Amino acid sequence: MYYYYDGTYPGFLTAVYEIYHYGTSKLEGIGPEGGEVRLFGADFIVKTNFLYAEKVAASFEKKCGKKGIRQVYRAFLSARPEKEMKIFEYMRRGFKTGKDLYSYWKEPWAREILEMGREVGNEAEKFRGILRFSELEEGMLFASINPTQNVAPILAEHFKNRLSAESWAIYDVNRQIAAVYEEGKVSIVEVEDPNLELKVSKSEEDLRQIWRNYYRHLGIEDRRNPRERMLYLPKKYWPYLTEMQDPYNVQDVSMKGLPEKKRPRNVNLNISGREFENALRSVQRKAGILEKGLPEGNKEKKDEES
Repeated sequence: MYYYYDGTYPGFLTAVYEIYHYGTSKLEGIGPEGGEVRLFGADFIVKTNFLYAEKVAASFEKKCGKKGIRQVYRAFLSARPEKEMKIFEYMRRGFKTGKDLYSYWKEPWAREILEMGREVGNEAEKFRGILRFSELEEGMLFASINPTQNVAPILAEHFKNRLSAESWAIYDVNRQIAAVYEEGKVSIVEVEDPNLELKVSKSEEDLRQIWRNYYRHLGIEDRRNPRERMLYLPKKYWPYLTEMQDPYNVQDVSMKGLPEKKRPRNVNLNISGREFENALRSVQRKAGILEKGLPEGNKEKKDEES
């Protein structure tokens, strides 16, 4: 029997519950709905049941510990093909061996789960450092990412604690899903219109301009090494980085010795002192900070004292 589920983690755990209910000997495969159509064999459409999913997760955690269920979750977020059967095999053996499961890491069925979890964790760690939120006109923070692995849920758990006072969304362009945080809760939702145009606030535009200028002029031309930069930060991560919206920064060759008039000038990156001051004031007003670095309330108090 081939089990089809809705592609979610609770849906997969529900499928595991149903497999044990009908007998593991009848299992032929597990896959998300909308995959390859089978001409022969029995199919079972799994209806996600959160109670069943919680039972499976709790049982496996009791048997193999928090580390074991965490490995299952990380592996599920992997982009590797046919991951469902590999995860099920790992869980099947875990239910039998318990915490002795960790002594089998050299076995292919266990090593692959470990590798999938490591791939997901490594990419999530990279995005924790380079994720850039932008402020929209309505005040919400928004960030777009294009990861290989499904790291949006992991990033959401991280920023839920770091930005608990804000409303924000992390949009996975590849999978067309978004992790949305509002009123203390995180929701993973599907984005129906991937071409949705979002307008950023005026202070966001000013801050982007300041950052591009800072990044461009901070670099030392003699030490420009595009190859090494791509080694630490591959090009696939560039499209949503503010500084990489400057044509000068995305060049693959050094600009040293290139005449000034031949250097890329597709974007106006030179702003006057007055423009810089206005942009900085706009950002300060948004943050409630005046030019002396005092909150507005503190400035009024200082004026009263004087």
